Amino acid sequence: MLDRGYTKEQVERVARMYHSVSDASRAMGITPRSFSRLCRKYDIDTPWQRKRRSRTEAQRTDG
Repeated sequence: MLDRGYTKEQVERVARMYHSVSDASRAMGITPRSFSRLCRKYDIDTPWQRKRRSRTEAQRTDG
């Protein structure tokens, strides 16, 4: 189901390029749920996780 020819590198690149899971999944032609599953499978931060992590890191350095 998840192995439709998407490599870890492809998923990483799309996750970095787009600012939301829905945009990234649309670019790959899959559902947002499938994109999130691929990210979890390959241990890649989704765009939402990346934004959340960068905000918490910024708060730690500011405080």
